[in-house]
Amino acid sequence: MSGIPRDLKPDPKHIAKHLPNTPQMQKLLRDEGAVHIFHDEETLQTVGITMVYDRP
Repeated sequence: MSGIPRDLKPDPKHIAKHLPNTPQMQKLLRDEGAVHIFHDEETLQTVGITMVYDRP
């Protein structure tokens, strides 16, 4: 990705809210009414990397 001189990595404080049955996910669901969850952290990382680096 041009213009960003470093590797992009997800902020660890945001990972738990996207994993099933974590307290952070439950809180977000209560507060917002919906959440985007992934089966596991590996899937979350794969999707995130794909979204950033595999854009047309």
